Amino acid sequence: MLRSPYLFVIAILLLSVQVNAADYDEAYSTCPAISDTASRLACFDSYTPQVNTGYEPLFGFGIDGLTSHEPNKLLGRTDSQDDSEFYMDATLSVKHPVLTPVVDELAKMFDIDQETNIPRLYLAFTTRFSQYIGSRTSAPVVARRYNPEMFLRVWREGVLDRTNPSYWDFGYGHESNGQRITNSLAFEQALENARTDGLPALSAREGISRGWDYLSIDWHKQWNTPLLLNLNGRTETHVEYRHYLGNGLFQGRPEEYNDWEGDGAQGRPRSNYNGLMLSLQYNLRNTECNDLLCFDKVELIHQTGYAKPFENNTTQIELTTNFAGLPFYLWARSGYNSDLVNYYKYTNSWGVGFEFNR
Repeated sequence: MLRSPYLFVIAILLLSVQVNAADYDEAYSTCPAISDTASRLACFDSYTPQVNTGYEPLFGFGIDGLTSHEPNKLLGRTDSQDDSEFYMDATLSVKHPVLTPVVDELAKMFDIDQETNIPRLYLAFTTRFSQYIGSRTSAPVVARRYNPEMFLRVWREGVLDRTNPSYWDFGYGHESNGQRITNSLAFEQALENARTDGLPALSAREGISRGWDYLSIDWHKQWNTPLLLNLNGRTETHVEYRHYLGNGLFQGRPEEYNDWEGDGAQGRPRSNYNGLMLSLQYNLRNTECNDLLCFDKVELIHQTGYAKPFENNTTQIELTTNFAGLPFYLWARSGYNSDLVNYYKYTNSWGVGFEFNR
């Protein structure tokens, strides 16, 4: 049983650089003296940390190796804050376990049962970008989101036999849009450049820099009991809390709304609009799709700010189908954070495309 997940996370970060140091010292004091080349190399190999990669896939993806983090998407999308122009929108998201031997050793120190509570420390990266094909000169690509994060995932309840598996994530991340406008003079120059190039004023606004560091806690649970009557499926719930930091390790002070953007003098902290998320997902089937059209899943997501809960709300609904082997995806949302620049603006959005699920 995991007695103190926060202490476990801290211990991993503080002790990782010291693990295996004794083994390395012993290897380099013992192996070089062996004259036979093959035996000498075998000696070094015997001190190499062994990574366990023998677990079965979970939820369709493994716990070791390079895997999806958030679902990967390719959409045709439109937003009410974007002059209702369609544009191509893509999200790419991957994760990979790091320091696995360290985590395994610390799990033993903290008396974590690795048969049911397998811990993994992941390094993840998610990016989102858009391309305006046909609606803007030269079809520019706009960076929307860069989100590196590190998190500890601890599975609970039957991870190996996949009976009602669930997990907790404890993480630290940085989220920004990768832009560079940070003052009124640069913004005015960007507006002038947009007018000269015949581009909408929105293209200048897209260059305003946003960024936050955050701490996060996630809880994910799969319920084998169907949500809907007499359907062969399963239900998944996901709850996430992100606490945006006033002074982060990577970001420093957050880059949020500036009064020179023209929407008033009142501040608009991200915590008023985001930070709390609840997702309810119903997977309509447990078997492979052998028909031309199969419905895969429907998901409802609700977000709000933790500083002002349920004052600024965002609701999103998604439907994924399998059409002739393609993961066809329909998506709509109403609320905030259509992108990081417009995190505080109420926007209606929808899109259609492909979702490459976990």
